[in-house]
Amino acid sequence: MRKYFVFFLIASALLSCKKHNQQAGCPSQACTQEFASITVHFVTKDGLPTPGKNVTVINLRTHEAIIAKGNGGAVIPSIGPNLFTIATDNNKSEFSTEGDDVELTATDVVTNITKTATFKISGGCNCHISKISGPDKIVFD
Repeated sequence: MRKYFVFFLIASALLSCKKHNQQAGCPSQACTQEFASITVHFVTKDGLPTPGKNVTVINLRTHEAIIAKGNGGAVIPSIGPNLFTIATDNNKSEFSTEGDDVELTATDVVTNITKTATFKISGGCNCHISKISGPDKIVFD
């Protein structure tokens, strides 16, 4: 009877460890409960907020479109007319741990000028999504 109890205890411990790893092959690490997101502001050449339209975000490694996912999987492509959410922690598995190049293209609603910007975003085995490089603002001239 003691052998079965020990076996059950070991099996339970192994199964519970798998539940805490977010991605297969990732090392165990302690992460915070914060929810990270990456955003970009659209502004005019004078620095005034301006709305963007036809915004696309493409992961250049996978050539797939990125759609920002909010808490519970709800799609939240933008928070306001001039603030666009590129990705959130719910998109973390769409990026490599080292970081992927991401291309954002947007058009100014007023002038119809289209701009493209490149970001490097990491996810994968990291605790949270992170912007390694890229602008905070996209300026429509």
